[in-house]
Amino acid sequence: MNRFFIAAISPILLSLALGTHADLAKNSIFDQQTASGGKRTYIQVLEPTVEQRVQSSELKTPKAGEVTLTDKQNTQYYGTFTMGAQKQQFTGVLDTGSSNIWTPEINCNTPGCEGKEKFNPNLSRTFSTNDQALLIQYGTDSMQGYVGYDTVTFGGITVTNQGIGLASQLSDNFQNSPFDGIFGLAYKSIASDQVTPWMDNAVAQGLIPKAIFSFYLSNTPANGAGRLIIGEPDPDYYQGDITWHPLQALETGGPVDFYYNIAFDSIAVNNNSIPLSCQYQDHCRAIVDSGTSLIVGPANDIASIQNVLTINPDCSNLHEQPDLVFTIDGIRYTVTPEFYVVKQVDWWGQEQCTAGLAPGSQDFWIFGDAFMRGFYVVFDKTDSRVAFARLAEKLAAPRELRKHFTSHPMLTSGLIQQ
Repeated sequence: MNRFFIAAISPILLSLALGTHADLAKNSIFDQQTASGGKRTYIQVLEPTVEQRVQSSELKTPKAGEVTLTDKQNTQYYGTFTMGAQKQQFTGVLDTGSSNIWTPEINCNTPGCEGKEKFNPNLSRTFSTNDQALLIQYGTDSMQGYVGYDTVTFGGITVTNQGIGLASQLSDNFQNSPFDGIFGLAYKSIASDQVTPWMDNAVAQGLIPKAIFSFYLSNTPANGAGRLIIGEPDPDYYQGDITWHPLQALETGGPVDFYYNIAFDSIAVNNNSIPLSCQYQDHCRAIVDSGTSLIVGPANDIASIQNVLTINPDCSNLHEQPDLVFTIDGIRYTVTPEFYVVKQVDWWGQEQCTAGLAPGSQDFWIFGDAFMRGFYVVFDKTDSRVAFARLAEKLAAPRELRKHFTSHPMLTSGLIQQ
């Protein structure tokens, strides 16, 4: 079956393929996702000018094992890595919802490869390939190419003989994406062609003791303050205790080491619990996914939350908006409006706001960036668990809501159907 619903935030591709569980076993969950009668959903945005960017001095220079994240309009976070003996540099979405690393190959001439850095295997003496074909489908978008092997350096750590995807064709929607490729961080069980992920190879080669990493996602676009930290959690980014949650299968009898799947108890708007259609044995399932911009859930459940919220399109009552409270294994995690409300600002200074929630066609949830941004989030592949902690005090109170700068006033809904 190929039941996918794609959404994109133009000019950036922001898609997360949501399909049946059988689809998920074969396809990455990077491709984002809102379901509205199979239509594609866009928010028209342009980059802010230099004067409109908020510069930050909150965090120090990255240490070994840290990767600085570029915050693209609070909708995507991507970092740099190098491939090959000459360390050709690329940017990629650091995606906990997929497992392959890929970039365009030097001979890729399709529109999707335009404006991107392209890997030239002829420049690397350490490159090898057996010309194994590779196809990764992201809903209606795809990359097509072949598998190669070379050194890949990420966060100052160099893995040798790493399987990489080299795209000879990219679908057209990738043309407007600000990154070159994808750096997958999930399990081998969902890797196309069963290519071993970089983190697993780093452990096998004795470069790190465990496959553990964590995210701080900034709330101020373009400030370069976000981090991915390889290794044990860094106390510079959190306060209090780190609370671990074991991974759970998305469905009975399914694999655990798949995506980063957890079970959760409930969602409340302040203290008012929202009825959830996904309940199974008193729990719902969710994928914690850095490659998804929004909080995605079953359509009826998302509608129930949106019906309780009273966000004025002109953003005039943001101070009155409630918190969203997610209870996971009995622990309450609060996401404030500063994180879940999407604010758009046009060149005339007009603001429009909407909730960062999206309906999907499946019975599980995806806790994307709008959720992750409110916490310090730790992924432990080795022990099959995920953790959340309170952000360090200097990071926990964003100075302002995240903003999208648009080329013209937005429609009242903030979304344009195409």
